[in-house]
Amino acid sequence: MRNDDAPIEAEAALTRRVAELTGKSLSPLPLRWPDSANWLWKSEGPSPQLFKLARRSATTDGFWWGVRQLFGLDRWRTPEALTRIPSMLPSCLPMAPVPMTLLGRLEGAPLWCLPWCFATPPPMSEGLAARLGIQLALLHRRALPGFGHPAGEISPLSDWPERARHFTQTHPNRGWLAEMPAWPLPSKAVWSLPDLRSDQFLAGAPDWRWSDWEALVWAPLEWDLCLLELILESRAQRDAFVAAYRRHHVLPDLARYRPGMRSLALLLALHGEGAAARTLHHPHWLKD
Repeated sequence: MRNDDAPIEAEAALTRRVAELTGKSLSPLPLRWPDSANWLWKSEGPSPQLFKLARRSATTDGFWWGVRQLFGLDRWRTPEALTRIPSMLPSCLPMAPVPMTLLGRLEGAPLWCLPWCFATPPPMSEGLAARLGIQLALLHRRALPGFGHPAGEISPLSDWPERARHFTQTHPNRGWLAEMPAWPLPSKAVWSLPDLRSDQFLAGAPDWRWSDWEALVWAPLEWDLCLLELILESRAQRDAFVAAYRRHHVLPDLARYRPGMRSLALLLALHGEGAAARTLHHPHWLKD
């Protein structure tokens, strides 16, 4: 019987099956969150690898369901297409994406592998905020053809207000919102990671890496900045992000967009189920 306080990790039977599929000796890794998207293993040997088996899908997880509804991303349907994403990104990012290879499927679930990085996820800090300022600014410099996912359907940006409005009005948890927000037309579409957090990066010496990028989509610029705002924890972090970002890209006014984008963040449970206060009333760090 499992102790509820014990770390969640793949059971021995599943580990054996993945080891047989890969031909590797594997050690399961504890999951950081109860709703973590993948089971994780580290291979043994002089050149270890990280193996990821999809654990949550659009049919079992509210976040992945929402990402599919808004952007058409379904990593179970197009798992190989995800592996091509790093080659589409700017080559000069300060935190380069770790490449990922599709190995196959186990009972329908995609299995990927990545090179093991001898580094650790950093806490949110002024240093990471500055790196994120450069990272996002470089990703934002190129306007994309529309919103969606390059492995699926791309919609014109003019469709965004109706897509977001319909998602919000028909969401099973729309009761979390006191009122329906307005949806002004965004300025352009850019690369965006909806579940952006500090633990999706690795702090190395000297290189930093982007380790968890598989939810990347094409989304409104204002959406991406409103989500970034939600992970800033202090004025010092805000100042570090803004100074770095403005060296490469103009910071737009988010006032008209913030209520709608934060409503989507709440419905996607980016900061926890029903976290209305944490999401809707977070400081407007990028106000100025």
